[in-house]
Formats: sequence, C-alpha cells, structure tokens
Amino acid sequence: MNRRRFLASVPLALLYARAGGALAQLPPAAGLRALADGKSFRFGSAIDPQDITDPAASQIFIENVNSITPRNELKWNATEKRPGVFSFADADRMVAFARKNNMRVYGHTLIWYRVPDWVSAITDAQTLRTAMNRHIKQVVTRYKRSIDAWDVVNEPLEYDAPDLRDCVFRRLLGDDYIRMSFDMAHEANPGATLVLNETHLEKKSDVFEQKRARVLKIVEDLVAKKTPIGAVGLQSHFRPGFDQIDPEGMGRFCAALKDMGVGVFITELDASCHFLKREKGFAPASYAEIFGDVITVAAERGDLKGATVWGMSEKYGVRDEKDSDPNAACTKRVNLYDENNDPRSSVDGIKRAIEAM
Repeated sequence: MNRRRFLASVPLALLYARAGGALAQLPPAAGLRALADGKSFRFGSAIDPQDITDPAASQIFIENVNSITPRNELKWNATEKRPGVFSFADADRMVAFARKNNMRVYGHTLIWYRVPDWVSAITDAQTLRTAMNRHIKQVVTRYKRSIDAWDVVNEPLEYDAPDLRDCVFRRLLGDDYIRMSFDMAHEANPGATLVLNETHLEKKSDVFEQKRARVLKIVEDLVAKKTPIGAVGLQSHFRPGFDQIDPEGMGRFCAALKDMGVGVFITELDASCHFLKREKGFAPASYAEIFGDVITVAAERGDLKGATVWGMSEKYGVRDEKDSDPNAACTKRVNLYDENNDPRSSVDGIKRAIEAM
C-alpha cells in the first residue's frame, strides 16, 4: 500500500492533534485533502495543463485537493474557436487526471462576455440563441458523467459596478439570456449544480453592497421562474492593497441565498502580497485571515457547497498582469505555496476554517 492510500485509510481522529485544535500530527504529505475528505467538504484548485505533466506540481494537487477547475480549457475561446468546430484535448486530459486521482471536476465556464470574435460578430438574436444552445449542449453533454458543477454564467455584472454588463448576449437576447443559459445547461445535464459566478461579492464597499443586492435580485427572479440555479459563485480575488473582506455584508448575502434555497461556492480564491499594505485606512491582514475568513463566513451563514483556490503554488503560476515591474516584491497572485513550494499561512487559515465546519 502506498503512503497516500495508507493515509486515506487511517481515521482522521488518529491524525489530529487535539491540543488547541491544531493539526500538528497530520503528516505534511497528507495536505489539506485528508482534512477536506474527512469533513466531506469539496476543496479544489484551478489547474493548468502543465500542472498535470510536472510530477512535483501534480503531487501538490493530489495531496491537497479533491476537486479541480480547468482554468481556461473549458471556456468558449478554448472549446469552440470556430462555429461548430469543437476541441477538447486539454480538457479531456484534465478530466482524466481527476478521474485517476479520485477528484471531482468543476466546470468553468459556459457563458462569459469574453467569446471568440465570430460570436461577438453575430447580429441576429435567433442565430445567437442557436449558437448558445449548441455550445452549451456539446460541452455539458460531453462531460455529463465527469463534471458535476458548472459556472453557467460568469461575471454578468460590470467589474466595479452593479450594472448588468454590456455583452453580445445581453444586446441581442436581453437580460433573459441568463435564464436561457441555465435552462440550456439543465437540459444538457439535469443532475449538475448550476452556478452564477461573480466578482466582489465578499468585499467591503458601498458599490459591492450594491452588487450583492443586484445579484440577489437576479437570483430571486430566476427562482421565481423556477430556473435551475443551484448556487452563486463568490470569486474572492483580492486585489493589491485595495480590498477588504466584509463579513457582515457577505454574511447577509449568503444567508439570503440560503433562504431562497440557493447555495454558494467560493470559486477563485487568491490574494496578493501587496494586500498586506496599509492603504486607504485598511489594516493589514494575514493570508491565513484572508483565506480562512472567506470560507468561515460562507460556511456559517450560507449553504457552502465547496471552496476553490485559484492555483496551488506560485512556483508554477504566471506573473500578475497588474504588476509590470519584474523586480517588484510581488509578481504573482498568492496561492497556498510559495516559489519554493513551502506552505504559506493561507494553508493554516484554510485548515482552521475546514476544521470548524
């Protein structure tokens, strides 16, 4: 029996250290996955094609997560670059990796404002509706037995405003394109959890409170029309020296969704080393607080269905587009492991949050 299978067979109670609720006796190689599995909690990460071909990178995923989200390989720009011509090679390899390692797969994303040029060029509503239906049906049906949750509509609101985004889908089909998308996805896979994924729903500001209110109104309308929405995704990207978690606002939002029978996913959790700066009156927070608090609030106030970080190790990440200085202290989005594959405090924060469930 190999080491990972041995650890999986050992009751978690034997692995826990009971002093102070810490996990000091949990073998490092068991990672977060043993804890998440023991709590029957879905804990995942975004993954890229190179991660499954690099032994060191892939082992970090195997030991830490029980779910993966292909970062780009299921987006429209990757799967249908030309009308009706589909390509799934990279996505298939990721799904095979998940199956081999007994992981779930979270699908990201079906309808987003970033689409191939040929989609943006459509000017007729019926043509667009037909293209949407074909695309959703082909992608969701292909992975019907492999992907059990989907970001059906991604970022329907403007990034820093509570207004519905101007995109080809809304221009031609109106606000109802959101409902149409969910109905199409449900028809392709009635068993999948369907998610509306949005930015800034966990952060503090008057504008983000307005975004929460707008999303609640969208969800309320969808539920009233018996649209099969199962959850809202809280992306949870924290920007350099700019964002602060809003436990009260986020908590009320999650509770309101729960009252409507709608859950929440944390879908893209990451931060930045700039986040620790004192700017605009914000007190600095540790990575443990940032990562742990988001999960804790969602779990305590809402129906939390899972949490996904937007990458595992900075060693394998790409430079942050917002940081153009290669010599800056922060050049990548912060994940759970640093450039040396050493764990950051974010690991401890997530462990504490999952333990408390």
